[in-house]
Amino acid sequence: MSWNILVASITVHLILIYSIFDVYYTSPLVHGIPPQFINSQSFPAKRIFIISADGLRYDTFNKYPDMSPYLHSIMNNRKVSLNSFKNLKELYRFQGIYGLSRSHVPTESRPGHVAIFAGITEDISAVAKGWKKNPVQFDSVFNRSSNSWMWGSPDIVNLFDDLPNAKSFSYSSDEEDFASEDASKLDKWVFDHFETFLSSASTNNELKMKLNEPKSVFFLHLLGIDTNGHGNKPRSKQYIENIKVVDSGIEKVQKLVDEFFPDGKTAWLFTSDHGMTDWGSHGAGSDDEVLTPFVAWGAGIKKGGPKLDVHQIDLAPLISSLIGCPIPVNSMGILPVQMMDSKSSGYEFKAIEANFRQLKEQITFLKNAKSGRFWFTQFEKFGDKAMESLRNTLNQLGRDRRFSVATSLFAENAHLMKEAIVFYHRYDRQMLGAAVSCSFIAWIALVVSFLNDSTTKGTYKLLIPNRFFTIPFLLAFLFSVYCSLSITQSIYIFLPVYLLSILENHSHLTRKAREYATLLFAKDFTKLRIVDSFMKPFVGFVGFIITICIFVLTFMDRAFLAAVFILLAFIPQFYSYPIVSYWSKTWILTCLSLCIFPFLPAVGVTTHIPLCIISPFLTAGICHRLSKRGCLARQKQLFELMVYVHSAVAIFITIVNYGFEKPPSIARWISWISIPLSLIAPSIISGPYLVDRLIAYSLCFYVPYSLLSISYESLFVLIFLFLLTLFVRFEFGHLSDVELLQLKIDATKGLSEKKVLIKICYFTVSSGEYVELRRTVVCVSFVLCTLFGTGNFASINSFNPSTLNLFISVFSPFTMAILLVLKLLIPILLVSSAFASIVRFDRESIQRLCCFSLIFTDFMSMCFFHQLRDDGSWLDIGMSISQFIVSMCISLALLILLSISSHLMAFDFSRRSDSTRFSPEIESISKPRKLSDDEAA
Repeated sequence: MSWNILVASITVHLILIYSIFDVYYTSPLVHGIPPQFINSQSFPAKRIFIISADGLRYDTFNKYPDMSPYLHSIMNNRKVSLNSFKNLKELYRFQGIYGLSRSHVPTESRPGHVAIFAGITEDISAVAKGWKKNPVQFDSVFNRSSNSWMWGSPDIVNLFDDLPNAKSFSYSSDEEDFASEDASKLDKWVFDHFETFLSSASTNNELKMKLNEPKSVFFLHLLGIDTNGHGNKPRSKQYIENIKVVDSGIEKVQKLVDEFFPDGKTAWLFTSDHGMTDWGSHGAGSDDEVLTPFVAWGAGIKKGGPKLDVHQIDLAPLISSLIGCPIPVNSMGILPVQMMDSKSSGYEFKAIEANFRQLKEQITFLKNAKSGRFWFTQFEKFGDKAMESLRNTLNQLGRDRRFSVATSLFAENAHLMKEAIVFYHRYDRQMLGAAVSCSFIAWIALVVSFLNDSTTKGTYKLLIPNRFFTIPFLLAFLFSVYCSLSITQSIYIFLPVYLLSILENHSHLTRKAREYATLLFAKDFTKLRIVDSFMKPFVGFVGFIITICIFVLTFMDRAFLAAVFILLAFIPQFYSYPIVSYWSKTWILTCLSLCIFPFLPAVGVTTHIPLCIISPFLTAGICHRLSKRGCLARQKQLFELMVYVHSAVAIFITIVNYGFEKPPSIARWISWISIPLSLIAPSIISGPYLVDRLIAYSLCFYVPYSLLSISYESLFVLIFLFLLTLFVRFEFGHLSDVELLQLKIDATKGLSEKKVLIKICYFTVSSGEYVELRRTVVCVSFVLCTLFGTGNFASINSFNPSTLNLFISVFSPFTMAILLVLKLLIPILLVSSAFASIVRFDRESIQRLCCFSLIFTDFMSMCFFHQLRDDGSWLDIGMSISQFIVSMCISLALLILLSISSHLMAFDFSRRSDSTRFSPEIESISKPRKLSDDEAA
């Protein structure tokens, strides 16, 4: 195989991977829409304070009212009469409205605060940048305000402070340590710095004038509760007592504000961006994560009333309407009029009417971008006629001063307007998706063509389309121009045409099709060979589809991994070596024992430290037993060393988890050092023998994997390594145990470099491809086993952050993601080391194995492409994306890891002078003889 194919493969896969961001994950934000102002000169409030208690659960807030006496006094006094208070100021301070705010998945801090201040649930294109950074600029209440001030976490306030009218104050991100004993200090920092700011404004006339300007927004972001929830869990004393810190801080802030602004024109809103699970994570859509409290009081807020149930995105129109700002242009929120008390129902109607115009502008903008096409169809449920009818009815009801009816009518139709926005936003999805699917099929056909005829040289002429494809290219160009597609979208239209042109240049499909057609019309079935030309490929294709279905179902539900293990149990039937028959029962029992793991709860939520301790102790015991075997005398020192190492790992895990409340810094240093040592040590402690090096790398890599484990996954990998060992023995079944143990790495590399086998083997292409196909199926199966044997890897939200406490204590998603990826890659690297040894480190064999894998994985990717999700939690979205991207990258990752494994296995600090000599195996093979399919491959 040519390296040109590798370059082409990387290019095509990068285009197909990027396509999901043009087809599914495009930003819903549209620019160029004019803001819609409220047609009024007076507004309920001059300023508003929004206080966000990050990570506060609704049930916890209501379960412990004694922890928030000030906020609960506002909630409990909502129905108290005026006579109960000395004056209006007391009524203003202690009466308001409260209820339930439903956040939207993904329940993360950035999406939650963007929903509160911009009214959009999530800019889904942010999947490429994570939840801490918004991918594009967006309209919010901050840039519509006259002035904005914000205090809190840099991860949140920095989202909104890139404005000339905004000023932010934040602490260092290093303070956000979920291993901290008292994370409430983050909230105290906010309150203290706000008090300092207000004190300085008393002596600064210029600042004081700015603070007194109308349409001012003050935002206090309180991260202490969220940090305590991650580190100590939501039911902990630290989490609950942090609520009291927040409550007392709010009371103190309001007293300071009332003294500074005695005009009674301040509105207050207390809420949370998201909740939290019992195990300290968030991101999904459970009630614990979605349901958050809100309490509103002050100017423009209804004094008392029943508990309300609102959506988080509805708070953005509320904030805008209270201070008289235009609603953010991309907001999907609906103004909760039932929360407002503007002393004038006319103002509330004007705010609703502005909300209608703001949604209508989005629909019009998106629709006009598609309406020029002759096949364009409007949104059936809410077309132009329905829009115009609603607008006229609202205007008429306003003129008749039937404001409550108008409000109800808008609320009934608002969801249809939001559906119309989504419909036009996704209008081109089916067309672009079909083009990407055609690209997949054309690319897979091209890879099959090159595998069948790998002797063709990759010349530039192959890349130049012939005249036959002039018309298809012209049609693709005209179609792209007519639909006003972007450059990247046009590439998806051109790509399948171009790939088919290369396929035609390489395989001459049109000529072969004419030959088959001639034979069919001539009814010359003797030359056509129906069985070889049609039946065998058809049966093979059916088997291929069944295998693909099992692999795809494994991605969807890890329980189907048991079916993969059951299929692997039949692998010994495809060998004819006596040694395979001897180990076949052990192989079957190992496969059946691994079938248990997919049905266990996914690793990531709860910890089982005893299992983490037992696994390295068990490994030490196995090493001790193997060190006593006479046939492994050369590896005795290696096994004895590993007995001490893995015993020390088990003791280390025990001491750190049971001897300390939080792991000390020295423990983290030791954990981090284990990673580079596992790469270097095997080449030092083992000789240049194939078996020795495989054993050394397996046992050394198991050390950092054990430290990263939190449950039964280290036990799973231990059993899986035994299965991998058996497979390596099966593939070397033509050698005796003594011959295999004496096989040197340099000798196997010399075998591939000298191409000895190619010269002396008499085997057909079909037999070689049969063995390659078998190895490919096993290789992909093993990769799936490592990925899904103990859980999924869709999102950083699917695990408990504190489970990485042996390596990190500060909440750093990037570092955590690296550790999780490393944990996934360690077993895959061991698999690649085994397969690199099986193919004798031959570069061409590695490339062919990866190309065969590519056929399987790209078919899987095409299935996952149509299963991608752009709504739901980060877990749901992340799972669909990871299914697609991981299946796309498996073949390339295998190529890289196989190459890395080849170099790691061959690396030796003390190279032997006789490394270029052939081993006895090669000398025996050099004699002309007929080899089996397995030996030949």
